[in-house]
Amino acid sequence: MLQRSRKILIISDVEDIGQSIDKILGPGYEFFLTPADEPVFTIGGRTLPDVVVLDIADPALRAEIARTMHNDERVSALTVICLENEGENDEKTESYASDSFFIVFRSEDFHEVAEKIKSIFDEISISSGTTEDEKSDDEMFAEAQSCLNSMAYQLIKAVSLLAEVKDPCFRGHSRRSASLAREILKRMGGTEEEQMKIYCAALVHDIGMVAIPDYIVGKRASLSEEEFNDLRQHTIIGSKIFKGVTQIPEINQGIRWHHERYDGTGYPDGLSGEDIPLAARIIAAADAYDSMTSEMVYRSSMQQQQVREEFIKGSGTQFDPEIAKVILSIIYDDKNFERRQISKNDWKILLVDDDPMILKMAEYILSRYKQYKILQASSGRAALKILREETDIDLILLDVEMPLMDGIETLIRIRSDELTRSLPVIFVTADSSRETLSKALKFGISGYITKPFTPTFFVKKINEILNKNI
Repeated sequence: MLQRSRKILIISDVEDIGQSIDKILGPGYEFFLTPADEPVFTIGGRTLPDVVVLDIADPALRAEIARTMHNDERVSALTVICLENEGENDEKTESYASDSFFIVFRSEDFHEVAEKIKSIFDEISISSGTTEDEKSDDEMFAEAQSCLNSMAYQLIKAVSLLAEVKDPCFRGHSRRSASLAREILKRMGGTEEEQMKIYCAALVHDIGMVAIPDYIVGKRASLSEEEFNDLRQHTIIGSKIFKGVTQIPEINQGIRWHHERYDGTGYPDGLSGEDIPLAARIIAAADAYDSMTSEMVYRSSMQQQQVREEFIKGSGTQFDPEIAKVILSIIYDDKNFERRQISKNDWKILLVDDDPMILKMAEYILSRYKQYKILQASSGRAALKILREETDIDLILLDVEMPLMDGIETLIRIRSDELTRSLPVIFVTADSSRETLSKALKFGISGYITKPFTPTFFVKKINEILNKNI
């Protein structure tokens, strides 16, 4: 059995000391870095570290983080090693010293810190009475649950694509509808867990289309009454497919009732008002919005003002009035009309690099090609913020060597989020060492571009990865 690595979180406003300590300790330890001005006390948004190292030069900030950890129930039990300069006499921070909060003097080689870390883990092993490679039932259950959640999301995403292969017009419809449904619920005050559930539900709302004949789905002329009745069956068929999936009720609600209307004239069951589950009402609005703003076989996409007028007209009849208001606010905020279908050759790329010259050069190269829409971030934290707000990113180009949060840590956080874990990521870096490549491969990079690069190779590599992920 493989030995479980010991996870050490470093909160620092100075430098990443993990590499220096790692050389002293040897294998079996993993180091993660978080910035001092906006620390995250978990690893990848979920797992708590085994030990936290506070390496902060500013005494006031150091004391503030110590106070925050002390008052936070979830992290107050963590073992903390706080670094101070000898003779500093930081009374505020030292007031938190305890059996789990240690003060260690800072030295050039960090040997004292390494020794303290080693002694802490030795004590943990002795007190727990377990060997290094054993895990508790709770740990194993948490890992299994995380794995199952990840698999479930990946399966839902894969299943959602089945409906899209019926017609080119459907390409991206599920993902865009899911993104909008999530944004609607977010603006209505939904929690992150609720947003995740409705995102998954919207991804598969059209799954019943797999059973509808191709000549109906892709017909360019108007449907006959009989054909339209056949098409309407996709809501019932889809709900039967997911009948046994009860852990997320929103999925079946969204599938069966996303064509119900607020005034009761929809299908398949003629539900009205709040008898229609909230998830279905939201997905109905998101589905309608994306249909209006997409190129269909029988008509062109609507302009933004037309879409706005449709939601004003449909408020209280086709749509829940409150949800219609939220959609109208989203339309108002979308000044450049970016929430619409993009053609199969259009791609949204996020460039992440702390060097403004690299960002400018990469943007210049890609701006010569109309199919690329470019977003930029100058840090890992800025990239994660964009990814929370923009759910239709197609590719991330990520630098490795960045201050506070490097590319490896940014990649770990991307892979720990269900909404971004499957996004293709290309490392663009001058660090071509085997160690960095090994770490990158461990967390699933899609490609590797070494600086300096030629424009031809740069574009070729990007197209290769994008086309692989169609």
